[in-house]
Amino acid sequence: MENEFTLKYLGICENQEPLFIEKIEIKKRVMKLRIPFEASYGRFNYLTRLFPVITFRTQSGEHITGIGECSPLNAPSYNYECCETVEAALRYIIAGLTGKKIEEADGFADKNSAPVTDVISFIEKYKWITGHNMAKAGVEGAYWDAAAKLNRTSVSKLWGGSRTEVETGTSVGLEPSIDKLMNKIDIAVQQMKVARIKIKVKPGRDVLYLDAIRKRYPDIRLQVDANAAYDLFNTEHLALLKEFDNYDLSMIEQPGCNDDILDHSRRLAGLNTPICLDESILHAIHARQAIELWEQYSSIDKLIINVKPPRVGGYLEAIKIAKLCSAKGVSVWCGGMYESVIGKTANVHFSSRAEVNLPGDHISQAPYFYNDVADAPVYKEGRIVVPNGTGWGLSNLNLD
Repeated sequence: MENEFTLKYLGICENQEPLFIEKIEIKKRVMKLRIPFEASYGRFNYLTRLFPVITFRTQSGEHITGIGECSPLNAPSYNYECCETVEAALRYIIAGLTGKKIEEADGFADKNSAPVTDVISFIEKYKWITGHNMAKAGVEGAYWDAAAKLNRTSVSKLWGGSRTEVETGTSVGLEPSIDKLMNKIDIAVQQMKVARIKIKVKPGRDVLYLDAIRKRYPDIRLQVDANAAYDLFNTEHLALLKEFDNYDLSMIEQPGCNDDILDHSRRLAGLNTPICLDESILHAIHARQAIELWEQYSSIDKLIINVKPPRVGGYLEAIKIAKLCSAKGVSVWCGGMYESVIGKTANVHFSSRAEVNLPGDHISQAPYFYNDVADAPVYKEGRIVVPNGTGWGLSNLNLD
């Protein structure tokens, strides 16, 4: 399958100009959330964000700097990664990219280090590292930012994006009461006018909450995200999930274990509501396996995949998954990891591809952080503008 995903087939621009890596820095920011966020796996008041900054030199001597973002949670609860594991993995990735041993890697390239051209040659330098997808996604993002600047275009154009605006929704975390949840739903519907709403759920905070939303807003596009909170072999949990069919949901996201593909397809085949896999899908092979299982045990139109570039190891892999899903008739959307504006903007560029056909998580009821690193893309009534400047197209960027 890997050989099928050529850059030409994926519609991605293939850079041919040699780029010499001169220096890699990691900027680190501890960023306080304006609104604490709670999901089934925990509550967060602040997040640590790491920003790989890579300086490339062309054969003519021009210097180009690209920036990416690593967006782990503070603890290994969403998946096995956290800010500490990302920092450790980045040391190995930097060693690979600069041509040095891990104990000698200082961010400066070895003088004999070979240049890179297209993104495949870039990834090849650290491909030997198993896992650690959020670290890999951050450095790959820096490559794409620089490659777009080199070509004096936007990243979305390099990726074959066709949209100038993308539909966007918002995610509402777990709330201790229905009243507090409904206050946020009211803001999202009446003031923000989002394209769709996603709420976090877990046993005990699910059916009554959905009932309240549907009584007030019977027609909004609504989906739920369980973050692996339901046991697919627990009859009470299965009964709860079956009740979700009564609320006209777009999807139930990741109800079962975060490393499961098989049981979602078999145990939930009797539900009418589509099932969306998130944590279960770490690369295109997982996506293919999920598609084959839904074809065998259920129905392909009841499978949806949430593609988070940080979760799958970067944007090239995200595009592979989106292309594969589209060819099989599986809907795709782009979720968020509470990224800074850099990561959020990268997700918007990815969502400009035609295969990404459902609204993503690109906005919130307030800016995520008190002091973000750049200006956010323009949003109005359920749509967000894909920046058309060079690279990510960021304004007022400040990592200091």
